[in-house]
Amino acid sequence: MNEIKDKVEHDLEYYQSGIRQLYMKHYQRYLLFLLAIMLVTAVGVGLSGSFVRVLLVLLFLGEAGLIVYLLRYLRAEVFDAYFQQIKTQLPDEFQKMESIEIQEDDQSYYFIGDQELFVKLKKKNSRNFPSKIRQYTLLVGDTDGLDENILEQPLQFFYYDITQIKHSASYKQERLKNANFIARQRKRRLKSAALTIFLLILFGLAFFGTL
Repeated sequence: MNEIKDKVEHDLEYYQSGIRQLYMKHYQRYLLFLLAIMLVTAVGVGLSGSFVRVLLVLLFLGEAGLIVYLLRYLRAEVFDAYFQQIKTQLPDEFQKMESIEIQEDDQSYYFIGDQELFVKLKKKNSRNFPSKIRQYTLLVGDTDGLDENILEQPLQFFYYDITQIKHSASYKQERLKNANFIARQRKRRLKSAALTIFLLILFGLAFFGTL
């Protein structure tokens, strides 16, 4: 176990720069999204009537507050604290990862274990790092799923045996026969739909404010 711990810590230290880049990009995507929403809100403020304008100004201030809140995660000391937390947790989680099945298709990686764990990592937001642990690769990325810990735990870390990875031709079949799997997918879709509705309301307020 100590040998695994030393090798995991070596991997994390060796690839710290790459991990930091993924960490920064995660929050930068949120910031760019909020800035786009703020731009729409600002246009609505300029074109709307007095009552809607007040609502949009309050909304704009809330969005500005979210940006200030997100900026704290880009501070070096916050990343360093997060990185030290990962160095503590990841060696203990390594053994659990040995039982996780990994599949991939052209766009994503899928991690499935004991019908209880399902994590989808998009390839464009992930990086593979060759590990000091023989036959293993360290995959680091973020998920497009919604989670209450997504701000505090932005990245997912997985060790997997590259010789065991499967192409996800059987992915849809697994999805159809696994009821728990379907339920988790449905829950994720509902969360995504709720977020989409919220954004549509924001755009609607800006649109009707121009009438």
